[in-house]
Amino acid sequence: MPRPTARTIKAATAVSALASLVALAGPAEAASARPPLPSRTDTAFQSECVTAHNTYRARHGAPNLTTDQALVTYARQRADQITRQEGLEGTRTRSALQYGQNVHWYRSFTPERTASCADAVKSWYNGIRSYDFAHPGFSTRSGSFTQVVWKGTTKVGCARAAGQGSSAYETYVVCAYKAPGNVTGRYRENVLPQR
Repeated sequence: MPRPTARTIKAATAVSALASLVALAGPAEAASARPPLPSRTDTAFQSECVTAHNTYRARHGAPNLTTDQALVTYARQRADQITRQEGLEGTRTRSALQYGQNVHWYRSFTPERTASCADAVKSWYNGIRSYDFAHPGFSTRSGSFTQVVWKGTTKVGCARAAGQGSSAYETYVVCAYKAPGNVTGRYRENVLPQR
């Protein structure tokens, strides 16, 4: 079995931090107690996701992203998988480590209110408040932000799963990225200060 790299350990740490955040916000219902939630990956949703990402990326001199259907498929699978599990305790498969990933969880008490992709990207971007440009590197508080603006990333694909949980309506937005961000030793040239 290959020895885990620092990048693999950091990815696992980021997923664990997200799982803790979801657990604090409110436990999800067990998989056996609710049916899988449907995904939505239509053209308008993908366009919203790309536009939201590119708006923030432009502030940091990062090139525009384009939609990649393989990433959309992966994001759809992850959104469906996450909604079937308790919180975000699922692990990525070995082949999925070739992609970067951001996950957003939203809960509402009215069925009409679901998280948009723009909401998700904004929440990820808000991690800029915790990022230290003078000492670039990975942090669980800013890892979603650094993935959004990562200069070396060129492709994105997103999916959303929404439906009723145990006591509220839940939305998961998952975005997958290629090339993945948050690569150790590459922050200074990929996470640029605002212009």
